[in-house]
Amino acid sequence: MLHELLHLIFIPNFIQSKKTYVGINGFEAFVTTEEEITKSRFILVTVTPYLIISVLFPLLLGKFGLLTPAFKFFILLNAAASSIDLLTLFLIIFQVPTYAVLVNNGTRTYWKIK
Repeated sequence: MLHELLHLIFIPNFIQSKKTYVGINGFEAFVTTEEEITKSRFILVTVTPYLIISVLFPLLLGKFGLLTPAFKFFILLNAAASSIDLLTLFLIIFQVPTYAVLVNNGTRTYWKIK
Protein backbone atom coordinates (compact mmCIF):
# COMPACT_ATOMS: atom_id res chain seq x y z
CA MET A 1 0.00 0.00 0.00
CA LEU A 2 2.94 2.34 0.69
CA HIS A 3 4.08 1.67 -2.85
CA GLU A 4 0.79 2.90 -4.34
CA LEU A 5 0.66 5.86 -1.95
CA LEU A 6 4.05 6.98 -3.27
CA HIS A 7 2.72 6.77 -6.84
CA LEU A 8 -0.28 8.87 -5.78
CA ILE A 9 1.72 11.57 -4.01
CA PHE A 10 3.75 12.32 -7.14
CA ILE A 11 0.72 12.69 -9.45
CA PRO A 12 0.26 16.46 -9.97
CA ASN A 13 -2.78 17.92 -8.17
CA PHE A 14 -4.07 14.47 -7.20
CA ILE A 15 -6.18 15.92 -4.37
CA GLN A 16 -8.23 18.20 -6.65
CA SER A 17 -8.27 15.78 -9.59
CA LYS A 18 -11.58 14.23 -10.59
CA LYS A 19 -9.68 11.87 -12.91
CA THR A 20 -7.34 10.21 -10.38
CA TYR A 21 -8.47 6.98 -8.76
CA VAL A 22 -7.24 4.66 -6.01
CA GLY A 23 -8.61 1.17 -5.62
CA ILE A 24 -8.13 -2.50 -4.86
CA ASN A 25 -8.51 -5.20 -7.50
CA GLY A 26 -8.36 -8.66 -5.98
CA PHE A 27 -5.12 -8.81 -4.00
CA GLU A 28 -3.55 -5.71 -5.47
CA ALA A 29 -3.95 -2.00 -4.91
CA PHE A 30 -3.70 0.45 -7.79
CA VAL A 31 -3.55 4.14 -8.58
CA THR A 32 -4.50 5.52 -11.98
CA THR A 33 -5.05 8.94 -13.43
CA GLU A 34 -6.51 10.15 -16.69
CA GLU A 35 -4.91 13.59 -16.29
CA GLU A 36 -2.36 14.75 -18.85
CA ILE A 37 1.16 14.25 -17.43
CA THR A 38 4.47 15.27 -18.96
CA LYS A 39 6.94 12.53 -19.84
CA SER A 40 9.34 13.58 -17.07
CA ARG A 41 6.56 13.60 -14.45
CA PHE A 42 5.28 10.23 -15.67
CA ILE A 43 8.78 8.82 -15.24
CA LEU A 44 8.98 10.28 -11.72
CA VAL A 45 5.57 8.85 -10.75
CA THR A 46 6.55 5.45 -12.15
CA VAL A 47 10.00 5.03 -10.59
CA THR A 48 9.69 6.77 -7.20
CA PRO A 49 8.24 3.85 -5.16
CA TYR A 50 11.00 1.53 -6.36
CA LEU A 51 13.75 4.04 -5.62
CA ILE A 52 12.45 4.94 -2.16
CA ILE A 53 11.38 1.51 -0.88
CA SER A 54 13.89 -0.80 -2.61
CA VAL A 55 16.96 1.45 -2.84
CA LEU A 56 16.81 4.29 -0.29
CA PHE A 57 15.17 2.41 2.64
CA PRO A 58 17.68 -0.49 2.60
CA LEU A 59 20.59 1.96 2.51
CA LEU A 60 19.22 3.97 5.43
CA LEU A 61 18.11 0.95 7.46
CA GLY A 62 21.46 -0.76 6.87
CA LYS A 63 23.38 2.34 7.91
CA PHE A 64 21.53 2.44 11.23
CA GLY A 65 21.62 -1.33 11.78
CA LEU A 66 17.84 -1.71 11.44
CA LEU A 67 17.72 -3.92 8.34
CA THR A 68 15.89 -6.90 9.85
CA PRO A 69 14.78 -10.03 7.95
CA ALA A 70 11.19 -8.73 7.97
CA PHE A 71 12.29 -5.47 6.31
CA LYS A 72 14.39 -7.43 3.83
CA PHE A 73 11.34 -9.51 2.89
CA PHE A 74 9.14 -6.46 2.26
CA ILE A 75 11.93 -4.67 0.36
CA LEU A 76 12.39 -7.72 -1.86
CA LEU A 77 8.63 -8.02 -2.33
CA ASN A 78 8.46 -4.37 -3.39
CA ALA A 79 11.35 -4.85 -5.82
CA ALA A 80 9.55 -7.80 -7.42
CA ALA A 81 6.25 -5.91 -7.56
CA SER A 82 8.06 -2.95 -9.14
CA SER A 83 9.07 -5.02 -12.15
CA ILE A 84 6.03 -3.78 -14.09
CA ASP A 85 6.85 -0.20 -13.12
CA LEU A 86 10.42 -0.67 -14.38
CA LEU A 87 9.16 -2.18 -17.64
CA THR A 88 6.84 0.80 -18.05
CA LEU A 89 9.77 3.13 -17.32
CA PHE A 90 11.90 1.63 -20.10
CA LEU A 91 9.02 1.66 -22.58
CA ILE A 92 8.30 5.33 -21.85
CA ILE A 93 11.98 6.32 -22.03
CA PHE A 94 12.56 4.62 -25.40
CA GLN A 95 9.19 5.02 -27.13
CA VAL A 96 7.87 8.44 -26.12
CA PRO A 97 9.43 11.67 -27.44
CA THR A 98 11.05 14.01 -24.92
CA TYR A 99 8.43 16.76 -24.84
CA ALA A 100 5.36 14.56 -25.02
CA VAL A 101 2.36 14.52 -22.73
CA LEU A 102 0.92 11.16 -21.65
CA VAL A 103 -2.67 10.24 -20.85
CA ASN A 104 -3.94 6.93 -19.47
CA ASN A 105 -7.27 5.62 -20.65
CA GLY A 106 -7.99 2.43 -18.75
CA THR A 107 -5.14 0.02 -19.45
CA ARG A 108 -3.87 2.02 -22.42
CA THR A 109 -1.45 4.94 -22.36
CA TYR A 110 -1.37 7.49 -25.14
CA TRP A 111 1.05 10.32 -25.85
CA LYS A 112 1.12 13.45 -27.96
CA ILE A 113 3.70 16.14 -28.46
CA LYS A 114 2.62 19.40 -26.91
